[in-house]
Amino acid sequence: MAVEHAVIEAVRVTDGDGVTIEYPWDPNICYPVRDDRPYLDFLTRGRKAEAFKSEAEHIDVKIKELPGPLEDGTQWQRWDFEAEVARRRRFGEISLKLRVPKDCVLRCYVYPTLLLSFRDVVVMVEEIKEELGIEAAWDLQTNRRDKSWSRTTSGARSHVPTEMIKHVEEELRAADSIRRTPFEELALPLWRDAPLAENAVVSHWAARRYGQVRNLAETAAQALAALEARSRRKNPGNRQTIIDSEAKRLGGIVNQLLGLRSNLACLITDAELATPIYPSPLFQRDHKLRLLLRVFAPSAAQALSDMESARSHYPPIFLNDLWELWGAVWLAKELRRRGFSGLSSMERVETINRCSWRLVKDEIMVELDFEAEPTLVDYDQLPPVYERSISTMEWVAQNQELDEERPFFGLEMRCSPDYLLRITTPRRKVLMVGDACLASPKHHGKKQDKSDTKPHVVEMYRQTIGWSVEGEVVGCHPLGGFVLYPPPVEAWKDFERLPAASDCTLLCPRPGGDLESSRRLEQLLARIVPEFDDDNGSTVRHVDD
Repeated sequence: MAVEHAVIEAVRVTDGDGVTIEYPWDPNICYPVRDDRPYLDFLTRGRKAEAFKSEAEHIDVKIKELPGPLEDGTQWQRWDFEAEVARRRRFGEISLKLRVPKDCVLRCYVYPTLLLSFRDVVVMVEEIKEELGIEAAWDLQTNRRDKSWSRTTSGARSHVPTEMIKHVEEELRAADSIRRTPFEELALPLWRDAPLAENAVVSHWAARRYGQVRNLAETAAQALAALEARSRRKNPGNRQTIIDSEAKRLGGIVNQLLGLRSNLACLITDAELATPIYPSPLFQRDHKLRLLLRVFAPSAAQALSDMESARSHYPPIFLNDLWELWGAVWLAKELRRRGFSGLSSMERVETINRCSWRLVKDEIMVELDFEAEPTLVDYDQLPPVYERSISTMEWVAQNQELDEERPFFGLEMRCSPDYLLRITTPRRKVLMVGDACLASPKHHGKKQDKSDTKPHVVEMYRQTIGWSVEGEVVGCHPLGGFVLYPPPVEAWKDFERLPAASDCTLLCPRPGGDLESSRRLEQLLARIVPEFDDDNGSTVRHVDD
């Protein structure tokens, strides 16, 4: 009995108003899908489509049959990836390799509509780039409805370490092959000892890659040293595991880069470096030469290489991460709008781990830290209360190693807020704490236990996180907690007066400008630190410390 084959004939996506749009099936097309309709319907003939079990488990998707087979022997099935998209608000390209039909991959591009619009996301990316100078940009393709994530540079090319290692290892095999079997060309005796350009390109390539690998190895080594310093301090269990795992991975990357640097140095000769290279069509005759010439290609911001697809192979974007980082940028921009000025600093290798701002206006200094990671109290070393005459916070400030740049500590295992603001004036020192939450008010905090809602979490942070400065312990201000929710602000009114968390300020900024959130932040700062409002002559009622 013959095995019935499976064929995909059409796909169907659902628009915002519930209207379905049917397209003919094309395995090379990435179909646009809204994140509030996170599924792709497809019409199969013959056997039902099936995904590989390991693939489905990896990205948490389901393929299910829709009711009612059609009379011509076809049936509609649905690729449902709601859980995958909702977990971290993922968007960008997502694909699923099928076991049936063979050699078939479903592809779609998820674009945001549920909590943030596509315009909001573009504005967030542009504002992050403007404030931090991150090498990231949106590449708009004229024949598509989506945009793709790519990387740009304002000078020398920059690489993710794993991408650099992959490229150099591929090119190193080609360079070694040319060294073993160099190109030969008949020439006059006078020129027989001069290196051929096709062979000399190896030294030119190795010199260029050597500099890139050296710079990247130095950056990775600095990041590794910072991770090891963080690992030596007391951290909550989950954070400690993440730091140790990242340090081990980064240590392996540093060793690989150092090994590649040594191999590249062995391929450089003075005679070949003195040989002029004029890339011409002759260099395209061999795949090894084409690989080596890749190092001289323009950056992705200037041209899309033939070696890379129009949609980048970098990971998809997670809106949760983007929202948290943009929240820090928004706070910094709001302070700059009020006349503060200063610089930012970042810790990053492949992605941004932490960043900080030090902004000054007259005699007021604001230090904003994103992902500050307060040190956990070392309760194993803490003496019992009857053996000490000071509080736990004071003991930590006097006896425990803290980060010199971010001297924060927490009393609870859960002590990882997104934002910490230190405000210093001639009259006072103030600490504020905040967290970002990209959630829907329809689902957030609907359980009977409200302790997991962000205002409650921030209130716990406010009571248990301290700042050690000049031998003094500064706790968070009674009104110093805030949460960044997605707009509009009217949707979060039920969370403004939560029992035991009613002193937490809710900010719901919309990318591109939001007068109400700006006003709330301005009033919050003026109430906590009167010096903020001295120049404006406002009648905001101040809160005594």
